[in-house]
Amino acid sequence: FKKIMKFLLILVLGFTSIQAYAKKCANFSNQKQAQSWYEQRKKSGQTGWKSLDRDGDGQACDCLPGGNGKKCPKKKK
Repeated sequence: FKKIMKFLLILVLGFTSIQAYAKKCANFSNQKQAQSWYEQRKKSGQTGWKSLDRDGDGQACDCLPGGNGKKCPKKKK
């Protein structure tokens, strides 16, 4: 029973920690902030940074102020 409880605890903590660290571009006010967070997380081997670089070019949140503005999602009308 203890092994099952330990497993469940690790599972729950694992999911909450991933969600707590995953960010979206909307969490940043400009591209420079997002890029800094992205690089720090990626370099340290932590999770949550991939969602900031949709096109895989190494530039986080291209559509925020200061970004190159390329490959931005279409705005809903």
